[in-house]
Amino acid sequence: MGKTKVVEPAPITIEQGEHCPVAHITWVGAPRPALSGHAMLDVMRAAGPIVEIPYVNTKFFMVTQHEMALEVLQNPKLFPQNVHSMETGERVPYTFIPQMLNGPEHAAWRRLLAPYWSPRKIDALHERVQARARMLIEEIAPRGECDYVKDFALRFPTAVFLEMMGLPVDQLDDLLEWETAILHPDEPDPMVARDKAMAAQGAVTQYFAQVIAERRAMAAADRPAGIVTDALDWQIDNRPVTDQELLQFYLLMFMAGLDTVTAELTYGMAHLATNPEDRKELVDHPEIVDKVAEELLRAYPIVNVPREASEDTEIGGCPIKAGQVITVSLPSVGRDENQHEDPLNVDFYRDMNTHITFGAGPHRCLGSHLARHELSVGYSEWHRLIPEYWVDENYVATESTGGMMALDSLPLKWNV
Repeated sequence: MGKTKVVEPAPITIEQGEHCPVAHITWVGAPRPALSGHAMLDVMRAAGPIVEIPYVNTKFFMVTQHEMALEVLQNPKLFPQNVHSMETGERVPYTFIPQMLNGPEHAAWRRLLAPYWSPRKIDALHERVQARARMLIEEIAPRGECDYVKDFALRFPTAVFLEMMGLPVDQLDDLLEWETAILHPDEPDPMVARDKAMAAQGAVTQYFAQVIAERRAMAAADRPAGIVTDALDWQIDNRPVTDQELLQFYLLMFMAGLDTVTAELTYGMAHLATNPEDRKELVDHPEIVDKVAEELLRAYPIVNVPREASEDTEIGGCPIKAGQVITVSLPSVGRDENQHEDPLNVDFYRDMNTHITFGAGPHRCLGSHLARHELSVGYSEWHRLIPEYWVDENYVATESTGGMMALDSLPLKWNV
């Protein structure tokens, strides 16, 4: 089986601090060479299970290893999920629901939402998900080339998301432009990137506010089917959900639905495109597609999860003050040598130790069943219709920086 591609790590300097290693890195900035972020985290993980990172006007701490990640993620009382500006250390002035809720309030929302993302519900979507993937690939196949990111990875899971939400698919391009500005700003100045992201988030909020107003003005029988319409009548603790809460929920769904599976697909397909023996194994044995999706999830996690210390504490001998930010780096944790044998080797038949690419504890990804299903369908349908393909040898791939990693483009070619 193929190795993950060996690349130079993104710029990083590590020195020994008073209590733990201190890493100097660029967190948000211009795109960097693809996989250099994972390589940078490999260096950081080798330095220690927790690393202090000075950044702009503040600092945060990054957990890099599996066992310590579980300690943080499974202790929501000591490490609640609160999102901060990485540039200032201040809490952001919004609350994504349910991601940024904690305790009983978070649990109540999870109970409300769980049926929409249950295995049974997702299995019932199979034909629609498969048809969407097949339609996109059949349009692409006669061309003999494409940018996999723009032509498939961005459009497949986002179209499925829009259908589930009951939103018009013809607005996809506008939504993708906002999503890129929020999660993957192509801006070297972190403060400018933050301002652009906030402006795009404001545009999305205005869009959803208009959707809510329009749906409420419709007769119930005329409202489009989907989660957006269902949510108008939701109740939490025997009270109606407010429009403000709906906006905060829609914003989270917008970013989670339009980015996470897309990003995973980009890394998975980049691996398969550059490791012909792995690609052939999937083509010759399509029944292993679920194993393929799972191993690629382990090898190429994408999300760095934010937490906040609720009180003064210590992690791995490193003092953490109340209110300080701890980021659990799942892209590092999935490649932890203490958890996975030869972790940089992609092995579809690996005797899998539990990976936590979808997180752990009460905030574990609610959409993991849908994500796994979309990944398996995406890989399966692509290799059924386009089994042989490659990346232009002169192309230099780049990835986005920040809390979520993703390839910016992936030009593929094949014989027609």
